[in-house]
Amino acid sequence: MRHHRKGTTSFGRLLGQKKALLNNLVKSLLENERIETTHVRAKETGRLAEKLITYGKKDTVHSRRQAYKILKDRDLVKKLFDEIAPQFKNRNGGYTRVIKTGFRIGDAAPTAIVEFVEEEVATKKKKKSKVEKPKNAKKPVDKKKEEKPAEKVVPETKEEVEDLTEEVVVKPEEEKVPETVEPEIEEDQEDLKEAKEEVEEALNEEVTEDEPVETEEEVAEEKVVEEDKVEPEPEKKEEPQEEEKSEEVVDKEKSK
Repeated sequence: MRHHRKGTTSFGRLLGQKKALLNNLVKSLLENERIETTHVRAKETGRLAEKLITYGKKDTVHSRRQAYKILKDRDLVKKLFDEIAPQFKNRNGGYTRVIKTGFRIGDAAPTAIVEFVEEEVATKKKKKSKVEKPKNAKKPVDKKKEEKPAEKVVPETKEEVEDLTEEVVVKPEEEKVPETVEPEIEEDQEDLKEAKEEVEEALNEEVTEDEPVETEEEVAEEKVVEEDKVEPEPEKKEEPQEEEKSEEVVDKEKSK
């Protein structure tokens, strides 16, 4: 019975078909450095990829021919021996990793990702290099530390107490004489007067501007009143002589 034996799965294919499937998966892994497939195929391709990397680390003619049997592509063989294999010089096995990603839609087959393991560089915390300071260099002194509060003197004898009381003499506060405010009041009054005058002038200008405009009817009525006021001209007297002459002329004509 072949229970729990590695590399015995046939994937439901014949031997030749199984080899072709794995060879194609390894090719795509070397080209892209990461592929996603079913979990079982991912584990088998990882085993085959690690076998190829061991050939690449040997870097002999025989190992190149063995790699070419699987890949059958000169460019991929060159990439394997020149770029991929040198990354794992300091690593003994475990060149690939398999990461489960879930289940495939349709048949619910478990899927996984196969990828190369990157060489982990151990990054140690660098210790801070101690900079040699000159011996004669003075340290910066804080002003706060320099300014220390004055120490309180505690008198011990009566004589010291008397000396302190003589030194501490409280001067009477000088009464501040309030300044006169008269000139300021006079200036304020003058300003008020000027302001009043300006306001009165502005009001007079507004009144002149707001005078009512006479309408046409009012203007016509005013003209009529003015005409009535004008004195009538004296009437010219008719000359009687002309009328008499005219009557005589009429009589003569009749007699004729």
